Amino acid sequence: MALSRMEKYLAVIKVLENGDLFTQKQIVEEADFEIDSPEEILDFLVDAQLIVEKKVGTKKMYVITEKGERLHNYFRLSDDSEIFGGSNISRID
Repeated sequence: MALSRMEKYLAVIKVLENGDLFTQKQIVEEADFEIDSPEEILDFLVDAQLIVEKKVGTKKMYVITEKGERLHNYFRLSDDSEIFGGSNISRID
């Protein structure tokens, strides 16, 4: 079953949880699922101020913001390997 957009957004937040800088390629690899349009996912998260894009040399790097950390903690993403596993939210298929 394919992941929903929300699950993809949260998976990216989970990858960035430690505050380390990641490239788009590293995020996709760490998220461990196929992202059809990573630019669209990352742009949405940047627009929502959940992550920030930074230039490091010639590379675009991404890092979580304080707002993104609050979202990460709200969904308790570090508690479980499954994205919605630690919340009261259930997925309807």
